[in-house]
Amino acid sequence: MKTKKEILEYYQNGQRFYRNVDFDSGESYADSNFQDAMFENCYFGVDFSNSNFRNARFSECNLKSTDFQNCDLTKTEIINCLVESINFGNSDTSDLLFDNNTSYGNEVKINTDSNEIEAFAHSLVTELYERVPEFDKISDHHSDDLLYVVYGDLSLRLSEQITELEKPNKLITDSFTFFNYLGDKNDKEIDNLLVVGIYEGLYWSKKCNDLSRELLKDRTKEVYEHWMINGNIQAEY
Repeated sequence: MKTKKEILEYYQNGQRFYRNVDFDSGESYADSNFQDAMFENCYFGVDFSNSNFRNARFSECNLKSTDFQNCDLTKTEIINCLVESINFGNSDTSDLLFDNNTSYGNEVKINTDSNEIEAFAHSLVTELYERVPEFDKISDHHSDDLLYVVYGDLSLRLSEQITELEKPNKLITDSFTFFNYLGDKNDKEIDNLLVVGIYEGLYWSKKCNDLSRELLKDRTKEVYEHWMINGNIQAEY
């Protein structure tokens, strides 16, 4: 099958299984019916807007730049597919099974409220956003699956704001309250995350160190000061 006509006639003749089919012939498939169809290792990148994919299944397919706007995706399955720039528009995705799909090499999920594709967030990243909402607002969320990248970005933001502001704002105070909470867990991996991801980006500044030592408490403060004095970063204190 190489043409749109052949692909649609195949379905109309009662066939439902498409394997190794390239749908991208430059034509639109808007307003099509593919209910109960199964697509395996197919290439798309086409306009499927206003189409019926009820009970359909896509597996091992290239769905980059495919338009599913205003489609019936009831009990549709998209599994192990490439989904860069996929567009669900205003389709109802609440009943869509979206599993083990990747975008630009990262495993992603669908936010069924916004229909946007999002990276899987590490649990400590999710908790960070919940406890420090000001950072959630300014983060681009492109690397939510990369724990140290997200915490490193927060460290940079804190360093900038501590040195620029006369008094700590909500981002700063919420962040250090969160660090105290994490430090109380007495977990060496979390300690390493805080030292490498956060503290090493603050040690360069005496103002950052002074405020950090004021806001951090008990064991968390001890860890901060230990690596401030004994770590590899030249600290000003």
